[in-house]
Amino acid sequence: MKNRRGIASLIATAAVLTLIAAGCGSSGGSDSSGDKTTTTEKAAANTDGLSKLNGKLDGQGSSFQDTFQQKVSTGFDAAVKDAGGSTTVTYTKTGSSDGKKALADGTVDYAGTDSAIKDDEKAAFGSTEVLYFPVVGGPIAVAFNLKGVDSLNLSPDTIAGIFQGDITTWDDAAIKKDNPDATLPSTKITVVHRSDGSGTTSNFTKFLVAAAPDTWKLDSGETVEWPASTQGAEKSTGVTSVVAGTDGAIGYADLADAAKADLSVASVGNASGDFIAPNPDSASAALAGAEINDDLTYNPLNVDADGAYPITSPTWMLVDKVQKDAATAAVLKAYLNYVLTTGQDDAKGLLYAPLPEDLATKAIAQIDDITVG
Repeated sequence: MKNRRGIASLIATAAVLTLIAAGCGSSGGSDSSGDKTTTTEKAAANTDGLSKLNGKLDGQGSSFQDTFQQKVSTGFDAAVKDAGGSTTVTYTKTGSSDGKKALADGTVDYAGTDSAIKDDEKAAFGSTEVLYFPVVGGPIAVAFNLKGVDSLNLSPDTIAGIFQGDITTWDDAAIKKDNPDATLPSTKITVVHRSDGSGTTSNFTKFLVAAAPDTWKLDSGETVEWPASTQGAEKSTGVTSVVAGTDGAIGYADLADAAKADLSVASVGNASGDFIAPNPDSASAALAGAEINDDLTYNPLNVDADGAYPITSPTWMLVDKVQKDAATAAVLKAYLNYVLTTGQDDAKGLLYAPLPEDLATKAIAQIDDITVG
Protein backbone atom coordinates (compact mmCIF):
# COMPACT_ATOMS: atom_id res chain seq x y z
CA MET A 1 0.00 0.00 0.00
CA LYS A 2 1.38 3.41 -0.89
CA ASN A 3 2.04 5.64 2.09
CA ARG A 4 -0.26 8.49 1.06
CA ARG A 5 -3.14 6.13 0.49
CA GLY A 6 -2.18 4.38 3.70
CA ILE A 7 -2.63 7.58 5.68
CA ALA A 8 -6.03 8.23 4.14
CA SER A 9 -7.13 4.68 4.98
CA LEU A 10 -5.70 5.06 8.48
CA ILE A 11 -7.67 8.25 9.09
CA ALA A 12 -10.92 6.59 7.99
CA THR A 13 -10.28 3.46 10.06
CA ALA A 14 -9.29 5.44 13.13
CA ALA A 15 -12.43 7.53 12.90
CA VAL A 16 -14.58 4.40 12.80
CA LEU A 17 -12.73 2.91 15.77
CA THR A 18 -13.26 6.13 17.71
CA LEU A 19 -17.00 6.00 17.07
CA ILE A 20 -17.14 2.35 18.09
CA ALA A 21 -15.21 3.09 21.29
CA ALA A 22 -17.53 5.96 22.11
CA GLY A 23 -20.57 3.76 21.58
CA CYS A 24 -19.20 0.99 23.77
CA GLY A 25 -17.70 3.20 26.50
CA SER A 26 -20.58 2.79 28.93
CA SER A 27 -20.44 -0.99 29.00
CA GLY A 28 -17.23 -1.18 31.03
CA GLY A 29 -14.29 -3.51 30.61
CA SER A 30 -12.46 -6.06 32.70
CA ASP A 31 -8.90 -6.85 33.59
CA SER A 32 -7.00 -9.85 34.94
CA SER A 33 -7.68 -8.80 38.52
CA GLY A 34 -11.42 -9.22 38.07
CA ASP A 35 -12.09 -5.48 38.42
CA LYS A 36 -14.91 -4.47 36.05
CA THR A 37 -13.37 -1.20 34.93
CA THR A 38 -9.89 0.21 34.49
CA THR A 39 -8.57 3.10 36.56
CA THR A 40 -8.97 5.54 33.68
CA GLU A 41 -12.53 4.38 33.03
CA LYS A 42 -13.38 4.94 36.68
CA ALA A 43 -11.89 8.42 36.58
CA ALA A 44 -13.74 9.22 33.35
CA ALA A 45 -17.03 8.18 34.93
CA ASN A 46 -16.49 10.55 37.83
CA THR A 47 -18.06 13.79 36.62
CA ASP A 48 -18.98 15.09 40.07
CA GLY A 49 -18.31 18.80 40.28
CA LEU A 50 -18.55 19.72 36.60
CA SER A 51 -21.77 21.62 37.30
CA LYS A 52 -19.89 23.83 39.76
CA LEU A 53 -17.05 24.74 37.41
CA ASN A 54 -16.90 28.34 36.25
CA GLY A 55 -13.78 29.79 34.68
CA LYS A 56 -11.30 29.67 31.85
CA LEU A 57 -7.90 28.20 31.09
CA ASP A 58 -5.29 29.55 28.72
CA GLY A 59 -2.61 27.24 27.39
CA GLN A 60 0.05 27.54 24.73
CA GLY A 61 3.09 25.80 23.36
CA SER A 62 3.68 22.59 21.42
CA SER A 63 2.25 22.59 17.92
CA PHE A 64 2.69 18.80 17.97
CA GLN A 65 -0.20 18.38 20.43
CA ASP A 66 -2.34 21.20 18.99
CA THR A 67 -4.73 18.96 17.03
CA PHE A 68 -5.40 16.93 20.17
CA GLN A 69 -5.76 20.00 22.40
CA GLN A 70 -8.31 21.62 20.09
CA LYS A 71 -10.43 18.47 20.06
CA VAL A 72 -10.38 17.71 23.78
CA SER A 73 -10.80 21.31 24.93
CA THR A 74 -13.96 21.59 22.83
CA GLY A 75 -15.23 18.30 24.23
CA PHE A 76 -14.46 19.34 27.80
CA ASP A 77 -16.24 22.69 27.51
CA ALA A 78 -19.29 20.93 26.05
CA ALA A 79 -19.32 18.35 28.88
CA VAL A 80 -19.15 21.10 31.50
CA LYS A 81 -21.95 23.03 29.79
CA ASP A 82 -24.12 19.90 29.67
CA ALA A 83 -23.56 19.46 33.41
CA GLY A 84 -24.61 23.03 34.11
CA GLY A 85 -21.20 24.69 34.50
CA SER A 86 -19.33 27.12 32.26
CA THR A 87 -15.70 26.89 31.10
CA THR A 88 -13.60 28.10 28.21
CA VAL A 89 -10.31 26.32 27.52
CA THR A 90 -8.12 27.85 24.81
CA TYR A 91 -4.83 26.56 23.45
CA THR A 92 -2.49 28.41 21.09
CA LYS A 93 0.31 26.64 19.23
CA THR A 94 3.48 28.72 19.66
CA GLY A 95 6.15 26.03 19.96
CA SER A 96 7.41 24.21 23.03
CA SER A 97 10.06 26.82 23.88
CA ASP A 98 7.55 29.68 23.95
CA GLY A 99 5.06 27.56 25.89
CA LYS A 100 7.55 26.89 28.68
CA LYS A 101 8.56 30.56 28.76
CA ALA A 102 4.91 31.65 29.02
CA LEU A 103 4.32 29.31 31.96
CA ALA A 104 7.45 30.59 33.70
CA ASP A 105 6.27 34.17 33.11
CA GLY A 106 2.83 33.34 34.54
CA THR A 107 0.94 34.39 31.41
CA VAL A 108 -0.72 30.99 30.85
CA ASP A 109 -2.32 28.36 33.05
CA TYR A 110 -0.56 25.46 31.38
CA ALA A 111 2.09 24.86 28.74
CA GLY A 112 2.25 22.21 26.05
CA THR A 113 5.73 20.85 25.43
CA ASP A 114 7.39 17.91 23.73
CA SER A 115 10.62 18.37 25.67
CA ALA A 116 11.45 18.61 29.34
CA ILE A 117 12.49 21.86 31.01
CA LYS A 118 16.18 22.33 30.27
CA ASP A 119 18.77 23.32 32.86
CA ASP A 120 19.13 26.78 31.35
CA GLU A 121 15.34 27.27 31.52
CA LYS A 122 14.96 26.33 35.20
CA ALA A 123 16.06 29.71 36.52
CA ALA A 124 13.06 31.38 34.87
CA PHE A 125 10.73 29.24 37.01
CA GLY A 126 12.45 30.26 40.24
CA SER A 127 11.22 28.15 43.16
CA THR A 128 8.00 27.18 41.36
CA GLU A 129 7.53 23.42 41.20
CA VAL A 130 6.21 22.23 37.86
CA LEU A 131 4.35 18.97 37.28
CA TYR A 132 4.57 16.96 34.05
CA PHE A 133 1.32 15.46 32.79
CA PRO A 134 1.72 13.15 29.77
CA VAL A 135 -0.97 13.84 27.18
CA VAL A 136 -0.58 11.41 24.28
CA GLY A 137 2.26 10.06 22.19
CA GLY A 138 2.60 10.29 18.48
CA PRO A 139 4.77 9.76 15.44
CA ILE A 140 7.02 12.47 14.10
CA ALA A 141 6.60 11.76 10.41
CA VAL A 142 9.33 12.19 7.83
CA ALA A 143 7.06 13.72 5.20
CA PHE A 144 8.06 14.16 1.58
CA ASN A 145 6.78 15.38 -1.77
CA LEU A 146 8.41 13.65 -4.72
CA LYS A 147 6.67 13.40 -8.06
CA GLY A 148 6.05 9.77 -9.02
CA VAL A 149 7.08 8.40 -5.60
CA ASP A 150 4.55 7.76 -2.82
CA SER A 151 6.39 5.20 -0.70
CA LEU A 152 9.89 5.22 0.75
CA ASN A 153 11.98 3.43 3.34
CA LEU A 154 14.59 5.57 5.07
CA SER A 155 17.21 4.33 7.51
CA PRO A 156 18.39 6.60 10.33
CA ASP A 157 21.77 7.14 8.66
CA THR A 158 20.08 8.12 5.40
CA ILE A 159 17.77 10.57 7.21
CA ALA A 160 20.78 12.07 8.98
CA GLY A 161 22.64 12.46 5.67
CA ILE A 162 19.65 14.16 4.06
CA PHE A 163 18.93 16.62 6.85
CA GLN A 164 22.52 17.70 7.37
CA GLY A 165 22.97 18.29 3.65
CA ASP A 166 25.28 15.41 2.73
CA ILE A 167 22.67 13.71 0.52
CA THR A 168 21.39 16.23 -2.00
CA THR A 169 19.49 14.33 -4.71
CA TRP A 170 16.76 11.71 -4.53
CA ASP A 171 18.71 9.17 -6.60
CA ASP A 172 21.60 9.13 -4.13
CA ALA A 173 23.11 5.70 -3.52
CA ALA A 174 22.07 5.70 0.16
CA ILE A 175 18.39 6.23 -0.71
CA LYS A 176 18.63 3.59 -3.45
CA LYS A 177 20.07 1.13 -0.92
CA ASP A 178 17.04 1.64 1.34
CA ASN A 179 14.68 1.32 -1.66
CA PRO A 180 16.20 -1.16 -4.15
CA ASP A 181 12.95 -1.61 -6.09
CA ALA A 182 12.02 2.07 -6.38
CA THR A 183 12.51 4.28 -9.43
CA LEU A 184 14.07 7.41 -7.97
CA PRO A 185 14.46 10.66 -9.93
CA SER A 186 17.52 12.90 -9.81
CA THR A 187 15.42 15.70 -8.32
CA LYS A 188 17.22 18.02 -5.92
CA ILE A 189 16.28 17.49 -2.26
CA THR A 190 14.86 20.52 -0.43
CA VAL A 191 15.15 20.06 3.33
CA VAL A 192 12.51 21.87 5.40
CA HIS A 193 12.90 22.28 9.16
CA ARG A 194 11.30 24.19 12.02
CA SER A 195 12.56 27.77 12.35
CA ASP A 196 11.01 28.29 15.80
CA GLY A 197 12.08 26.69 19.08
CA SER A 198 10.44 23.30 18.83
CA GLY A 199 10.06 20.16 20.89
CA THR A 200 9.50 18.32 17.62
CA THR A 201 12.95 19.45 16.47
CA SER A 202 14.38 18.37 19.81
CA ASN A 203 12.91 14.87 19.56
CA PHE A 204 13.70 14.48 15.86
CA THR A 205 17.34 15.37 16.44
CA LYS A 206 17.56 13.31 19.64
CA PHE A 207 16.45 10.34 17.55
CA LEU A 208 19.26 10.99 15.06
CA VAL A 209 21.81 11.31 17.85
CA ALA A 210 20.69 7.94 19.23
CA ALA A 211 20.06 6.04 16.01
CA ALA A 212 22.75 7.47 13.70
CA PRO A 213 25.57 8.48 16.07
CA ASP A 214 28.33 7.98 13.50
CA THR A 215 26.55 10.04 10.83
CA TRP A 216 24.63 12.84 12.53
CA LYS A 217 26.88 15.82 13.30
CA LEU A 218 24.43 18.61 14.19
CA ASP A 219 23.71 17.56 17.79
CA SER A 220 20.16 17.93 19.19
CA GLY A 221 17.99 20.65 20.64
CA GLU A 222 14.87 22.74 20.19
CA THR A 223 16.91 24.81 17.75
CA VAL A 224 19.72 23.49 15.56
CA GLU A 225 22.32 25.15 13.33
CA TRP A 226 20.93 23.80 10.07
CA PRO A 227 22.95 24.03 6.83
CA ALA A 228 22.43 27.20 4.79
CA SER A 229 21.02 25.08 1.96
CA THR A 230 17.96 24.14 4.06
CA GLN A 231 14.70 26.05 4.47
CA GLY A 232 13.00 26.98 7.75
CA ALA A 233 9.29 27.32 8.50
CA GLU A 234 7.32 28.10 11.65
CA LYS A 235 5.33 25.36 13.37
CA SER A 236 4.48 21.92 12.01
CA THR A 237 1.87 23.38 9.70
CA GLY A 238 4.46 25.72 8.22
CA VAL A 239 6.77 22.80 7.49
CA THR A 240 4.06 20.71 5.87
CA SER A 241 2.88 23.67 3.80
CA VAL A 242 6.33 24.22 2.32
CA VAL A 243 6.84 20.51 1.68
CA ALA A 244 3.44 20.21 0.01
CA GLY A 245 4.25 23.09 -2.32
CA THR A 246 7.75 21.97 -3.32
CA ASP A 247 8.57 18.99 -5.51
CA GLY A 248 11.55 17.19 -3.99
CA ALA A 249 10.98 18.54 -0.48
CA ILE A 250 11.26 16.63 2.78
CA GLY A 251 10.56 17.69 6.34
CA TYR A 252 9.54 16.45 9.78
CA ALA A 253 6.19 17.09 11.44
CA ASP A 254 3.60 15.35 13.57
CA LEU A 255 1.65 12.75 11.62
CA ALA A 256 -1.65 14.60 12.07
CA ASP A 257 -0.36 17.69 10.24
CA ALA A 258 1.32 15.58 7.55
CA ALA A 259 -2.00 13.84 6.93
CA LYS A 260 -3.89 17.14 6.76
CA ALA A 261 -1.46 18.28 4.05
CA ASP A 262 -1.94 14.95 2.17
CA LEU A 263 1.79 14.24 2.25
CA SER A 264 3.51 10.92 1.78
CA VAL A 265 5.48 9.72 4.79
CA ALA A 266 8.49 7.42 4.99
CA SER A 267 8.77 4.15 6.85
CA VAL A 268 11.76 4.55 9.17
CA GLY A 269 14.31 1.96 10.23
CA ASN A 270 13.97 1.14 13.92
CA ALA A 271 16.35 -0.29 16.50
CA SER A 272 15.59 -3.82 15.30
CA GLY A 273 16.44 -2.90 11.71
CA ASP A 274 12.83 -3.06 10.51
CA PHE A 275 11.25 -0.31 8.45
CA ILE A 276 8.15 0.82 10.35
CA ALA A 277 5.38 3.11 9.09
CA PRO A 278 4.18 5.90 11.40
CA ASN A 279 0.71 5.26 12.80
CA PRO A 280 -1.00 5.16 16.21
CA ASP A 281 -0.32 1.43 16.69
CA SER A 282 3.41 1.64 15.96
CA ALA A 283 3.61 4.70 18.22
CA SER A 284 1.79 2.75 20.96
CA ALA A 285 4.41 0.01 20.68
CA ALA A 286 7.10 2.63 21.27
CA LEU A 287 5.27 4.11 24.26
CA ALA A 288 4.87 0.67 25.80
CA GLY A 289 8.62 0.11 25.56
CA ALA A 290 9.64 3.38 27.22
CA GLU A 291 10.76 3.64 30.84
CA ILE A 292 8.74 6.05 32.99
CA ASN A 293 10.62 8.32 35.40
CA ASP A 294 9.26 9.35 38.78
CA ASP A 295 8.31 12.80 37.48
CA LEU A 296 6.41 11.16 34.55
CA THR A 297 8.95 12.15 31.94
CA TYR A 298 9.80 9.33 29.56
CA ASN A 299 11.55 8.77 26.25
CA PRO A 300 10.02 6.51 23.57
CA LEU A 301 12.58 7.48 20.89
CA ASN A 302 14.39 4.57 19.23
CA VAL A 303 13.21 2.02 21.80
CA ASP A 304 14.00 -1.58 20.94
CA ALA A 305 10.47 -2.96 20.89
CA ASP A 306 8.68 -5.11 18.33
CA GLY A 307 6.81 -2.99 15.78
CA ALA A 308 7.82 0.31 17.40
CA TYR A 309 7.99 3.42 15.22
CA PRO A 310 11.37 4.89 16.21
CA ILE A 311 10.55 8.63 16.01
CA THR A 312 7.69 8.54 18.49
CA SER A 313 7.44 11.73 20.52
CA PRO A 314 6.26 12.22 24.09
CA THR A 315 4.28 15.36 24.86
CA TRP A 316 3.19 16.88 28.15
CA MET A 317 1.04 19.54 29.75
CA LEU A 318 3.13 21.45 32.29
CA VAL A 319 1.33 23.03 35.25
CA ASP A 320 2.41 24.78 38.43
CA LYS A 321 1.95 22.48 41.39
CA VAL A 322 0.67 25.34 43.53
CA GLN A 323 -2.09 27.40 41.95
CA LYS A 324 -2.89 30.95 43.07
CA ASP A 325 -6.62 30.79 42.40
CA ALA A 326 -9.02 28.10 43.64
CA ALA A 327 -11.46 28.45 40.74
CA THR A 328 -8.66 28.11 38.17
CA ALA A 329 -7.24 25.12 40.03
CA ALA A 330 -10.64 23.39 39.98
CA VAL A 331 -11.02 23.87 36.22
CA LEU A 332 -7.42 22.80 35.60
CA LYS A 333 -7.79 19.60 37.63
CA ALA A 334 -11.06 18.73 35.90
CA TYR A 335 -9.55 19.38 32.48
CA LEU A 336 -6.52 17.23 33.22
CA ASN A 337 -8.83 14.42 34.32
CA TYR A 338 -10.78 14.78 31.06
CA VAL A 339 -7.60 14.75 28.94
CA LEU A 340 -6.32 11.64 30.69
CA THR A 341 -9.59 9.70 30.50
CA THR A 342 -12.33 10.63 28.02
CA GLY A 343 -9.85 12.54 25.87
CA GLN A 344 -7.76 9.42 25.31
CA ASP A 345 -10.64 7.99 23.24
CA ASP A 346 -9.98 10.73 20.68
CA ALA A 347 -6.27 9.99 20.28
CA LYS A 348 -6.24 7.34 17.57
CA GLY A 349 -8.84 9.12 15.46
CA LEU A 350 -6.50 12.13 15.44
CA LEU A 351 -3.47 9.93 14.57
CA TYR A 352 -1.94 10.03 18.06
CA ALA A 353 -1.31 7.12 20.40
CA PRO A 354 -3.26 6.98 23.68
CA LEU A 355 -1.18 6.69 26.83
CA PRO A 356 -0.44 3.20 28.18
CA GLU A 357 -2.75 2.38 31.09
CA ASP A 358 0.02 2.43 33.69
CA LEU A 359 1.24 5.87 32.62
CA ALA A 360 -2.29 7.29 32.48
CA THR A 361 -2.99 5.90 35.95
CA LYS A 362 0.09 7.58 37.42
CA ALA A 363 -0.81 10.87 35.74
CA ILE A 364 -4.38 10.75 37.05
CA ALA A 365 -3.12 10.12 40.58
CA GLN A 366 -0.79 13.12 40.28
CA ILE A 367 -3.75 15.49 39.75
CA ASP A 368 -4.33 15.36 43.51
CA ASP A 369 -0.87 16.93 44.02
CA ILE A 370 -2.15 20.25 42.64
CA THR A 371 -2.92 22.58 45.53
CA VAL A 372 -3.89 26.22 46.08
CA GLY A 373 -1.65 28.54 48.02
